[in-house]
Amino acid sequence: MEPEGGASGELAEGVSYSITTRDGADGLPVVNVKLTMTPEAKARWTLSAAYEGKGETHPDTLTAAYELAEVLWRQGSADEAVELFRYVVAGRRTVIGHGHPDTLAATSSLARALEELGELGEAEQLTRMVWGEQVHASGEADPEALRSLARLARLTLAQNRPAEAEQLVRRALAGRERSLGQDHRDTLRSRNDLAGALRAQGRLEDAERLYRQVADDAGRLLGPADSLSSDARANQAAVLAHQGRWAEAELHYRTVVDLRVRNAGVGHVDTLSTQSNLASVLHGAGKVGEAEALMRTVVEGYSGLFGADHPRTVSAMSNLAAMAHRRGDRAEAEALCRKVVAAYERRFGPGDPRTAEARANLRLVMETGR
Repeated sequence: MEPEGGASGELAEGVSYSITTRDGADGLPVVNVKLTMTPEAKARWTLSAAYEGKGETHPDTLTAAYELAEVLWRQGSADEAVELFRYVVAGRRTVIGHGHPDTLAATSSLARALEELGELGEAEQLTRMVWGEQVHASGEADPEALRSLARLARLTLAQNRPAEAEQLVRRALAGRERSLGQDHRDTLRSRNDLAGALRAQGRLEDAERLYRQVADDAGRLLGPADSLSSDARANQAAVLAHQGRWAEAELHYRTVVDLRVRNAGVGHVDTLSTQSNLASVLHGAGKVGEAEALMRTVVEGYSGLFGADHPRTVSAMSNLAAMAHRRGDRAEAEALCRKVVAAYERRFGPGDPRTAEARANLRLVMETGR
């Protein structure tokens, strides 16, 4: 029998083929052709076929668009995902109604993607609407309604309304304790959120104690490598850093970074987020060189995952600019600040508070160099 031969290549973006040939037992050639599609390519093909065969508002077309949007969002292509989510939400509202569970699921996904892009106001508005529909349909104790309420609390906190966030998260926590129990993952998550609201109001000792309790309980119930345990431990480290307890904060952050590298990988968004916080702590502790090197790694990692204009990338770039400025490198600090201003202007517009703050930072760097 002759040895196998063959060929391989790419038919289109995300679609590859491989051909193998061999002589069969009867002397005739046997040819095997294998097509391989990436999840994105498969989702795009499914959407295109549904769109052409069934129309733009058919339920199958909207489902295909939703699935493609989810794939894109997981890959970090949040801008394109948002446009598809908007299309699905509009279509489902027309076809099956505003309050249908599928419409609400798509609306929640749109809000989640908008939150990732820093569009917190619209994300809050959509989440509040979803929560209201779920409460109307199933009552406030419904697990999905409680999940939306918890998201609403986090969005409120992210927009610097900690007292309101505390009220919302206590409401979600009470509902979860009643319906799910003290040890349920969602209940622990709400306790973690409550600690965040307390921290934002300056109640640092209460926040640190609650974060520690959540980390310990999550570690005991779910394992120390569980994301909730790691999140709580990282949040506890942030409070310790705010109190100037640099050594304790650094120890916690290094532990969480090691766990996330093992579980998710070096370039994962959760790993990069914790490395960013660790870099800030190292800088506060006077370990300037290590801090700046780590923050450069974070900027490069976010840029590779999400692009140069993504809020995560730009925020890390702003932190790197501050480090360069404190080190006395005005030229690099100014160059980075200009990139931050340009990115915020493109994404949020010239009148957004984030853009105004970035301009103020640029002016500060320029004035100190005169």
